[in-house]
Order: sequence, then C-alpha cells, then structure tokens
Amino acid sequence: MKFAPRNRWIIVAIAHYITILFFTQLNFYIAPFGISVLITGMLISFSSLTLNHLQGSFSLIPVAFLIDTKTPFPFGSSLLTLISLHYIAVLVRYQFSRESEGASLATALAANIAIYIVYTFLAAANLGTEGINAFQIAINLLISSLVIALINLHYQRALIEILGVSGSTSPKRSVSLDEYG
Repeated sequence: MKFAPRNRWIIVAIAHYITILFFTQLNFYIAPFGISVLITGMLISFSSLTLNHLQGSFSLIPVAFLIDTKTPFPFGSSLLTLISLHYIAVLVRYQFSRESEGASLATALAANIAIYIVYTFLAAANLGTEGINAFQIAINLLISSLVIALINLHYQRALIEILGVSGSTSPKRSVSLDEYG
C-alpha cells in the first residue's frame, strides 16, 4: 500500500490513539492500587522529533480530544497543552541529533513532567486543592517515567517500521528518525 508521505500523520495518530486506549485500559485495572500511568509525553516526543511540525501537530489533535473527553478540565485545555509542548519540543529538537535515543527519551520524560505540572494546576484551579495529594502525584509521575523509559525506544522503532511498511519511505533504504523531519 503506497501512502503519501504527507499523510503519515494519520498513521501516527491512529497508533497514538491505540496506545492511549491500551493505557486507559491498563489504568482501569491498576486503579484500585491508586496508580495511574500517563504516557502522553512519549507520544509528543515521537510526533515532535520524527514528523515535521505540521504533521506532528495533526497527529496529536485526536489524542488531545480523547484526553479532553476523559478529564474534568475545560474543553480544549489538553489540546492547548499538547500542541504547546509539541512546538516547544520542535524548537528544542534543532539543538540535538534527532536520531539520538537519549534525546527522544529526554523529550518524552520532560514532556510528561510538564503535563503532570499543567494538569495539577488545572485540577487545583477547576476542582480545588482538597483532593490533590502531592505524594500520589509523585508516585504516579515516577511510575509513568519508568514505563516511558522501558517502552519509549520500542514504541519509536515500531512506529518507524509501520511508517516504512506503509510506503512512506522507500523499502530499499534503512529508515531513521531523521528521514521524517
């Protein structure tokens, strides 16, 4: 199947959407333990470092709307947060080698920390501070960071392979992260 390179964002958006749904289901099963895993920083990292800035932002829009449906925050706050972090990562990516696994992981972890901070302030502003437990937020951030550290590289490689199989690149060439910028 030949898929135009300008439509790569659709494949990435579908993969992000499936990943969010998988982790939503995982969070359902681990919720009795008071744990929640947020991997949105990993999705921002892939979209920001692999795709060009426009395709990256297009791939994050469906994810942001899905997150908006699951949070009690004002509609559009997740979209604003994800797109802002995406463009910050795009601005920073020119300082590092995009093929670097370390840059990808650092971007994913930094974006995840920023998301936790923004969502904590949104929760405090919209729901009050009575239910906010700093220890629980720190534990969830730590667990989310460990999950991202474990699966980030595999997620990046799997999506690059999917993009290669879908005809977004020539099958004769090896695929690197730099090709999609």
